[in-house]
Amino acid sequence: MNLVFARTVAAGAAATLALTLAACGSDGGAQDAPVVSQVSGDSYDGPPVELSFWNGFTGADGAYFDAMVDSFNAANPNVTVKVTTSEWGDFYQKLPVAVESGNGPDVALMHMDQVSTQAAQGALIGLDAVASDLGLEEDDFAEAVWAGGVYDGARYGIPLDVHMHGLYYNKDVLRAAGLDPEAPATTGEELLEHLEVLKAQGVQGMWIDSTGWMRTWFTALQAQWGGQAVSDDGRTVTWDDESGVKALTWLTDLVRKGYSPENVGQDGYWKAFADGQNAYVIGGIWEQSNPTFEAIDWGVAPLPVIGDTAATWGSSHQLTATKQVADDANKLAAAAYFINSMSKDSIVWAQANQVPARASVRESAEFAAIPGMDVFGPMIDTTVLPQNFPGLPDALGKLEEGINAALLLTTEPQAALEASAAEAQLIVDRNQKKFGY
Repeated sequence: MNLVFARTVAAGAAATLALTLAACGSDGGAQDAPVVSQVSGDSYDGPPVELSFWNGFTGADGAYFDAMVDSFNAANPNVTVKVTTSEWGDFYQKLPVAVESGNGPDVALMHMDQVSTQAAQGALIGLDAVASDLGLEEDDFAEAVWAGGVYDGARYGIPLDVHMHGLYYNKDVLRAAGLDPEAPATTGEELLEHLEVLKAQGVQGMWIDSTGWMRTWFTALQAQWGGQAVSDDGRTVTWDDESGVKALTWLTDLVRKGYSPENVGQDGYWKAFADGQNAYVIGGIWEQSNPTFEAIDWGVAPLPVIGDTAATWGSSHQLTATKQVADDANKLAAAAYFINSMSKDSIVWAQANQVPARASVRESAEFAAIPGMDVFGPMIDTTVLPQNFPGLPDALGKLEEGINAALLLTTEPQAALEASAAEAQLIVDRNQKKFGY
């Protein structure tokens, strides 16, 4: 089956996207005449179609995205988008099988570190021509976010947003310790000084989850010391290098030096933050709407420069089209238009505490008016996004195990990273053979 996209221009009209599909037999011969549909950057003019759309927004953010879809449906009576929401873990597991059987979504939104895995499994179709014909250009996106939708030289994802970590601080706790509540730490040295002042007054100022998911904190710190989880070609695990050891040692010292209690359970640090038991937490942009914050005086700032350079962890949601639409030119045209609309109108999504991927949206007055975006918006340039190789999330599970072993003080940081890297390398080797990279 060959899918060809070509730009056509009508007299006095805007450029449109012409999508031509020729169905082919197993011997490569065409069986049916090409089917042609058109969509401009601002409308879909084909016959009525229904698109199935999957996402994993099971939290409060789902209401914002549902509102975007509802607005799209109301403005486009000939395109009906039906949303299915499930937990992200179930979503990623079910998607390839569902698409293969024809019971999956036509359009799906996923984290960028899953794009390559889903594309390699054959669930997605390439969107290079869609991006080109709808006028989506790299200059309107942060470089790393734009690159995050590419696998094996082809584009499979159109960026919707970026979400990253900042440093949340409890002003009440800082004030009570005699620290300036309007001047949170900006460097590693300042942060440790604040933690020492707090400790002297009986406050463990920066709790850390010793039994949960600290990989995002580790990723940010390793990047600050110039490292990354795997090599640029995705073939070698590198989180056990010097930068990784420095990062995990810094995190482990929070526990060893008494700045954090031992064995803090999952999300226990957020409860302590809201209860006034600690002063600092590294957390996502989405926490700005945390209802437990309503009872405290709090602020958020960029992650301090603890290593050699500024960096924070982040990720991106990317819009994709599955191979289910490849056999229906009208659905494909409608899917392309829907994807473009969601990306272009992402100011509503920004209100769910997500930074729009498009610079044109980030530079708008509407975006500037959203609380907290004066902090998080500029951080897009120092946000380290996930490396994107097929099957890599499975290998990163071993990193989490190594981090947890160190934070529980059962294994030294270097030994924990080396052991987890050795196990992860076996997974990476299998991925290379399975997906051919």
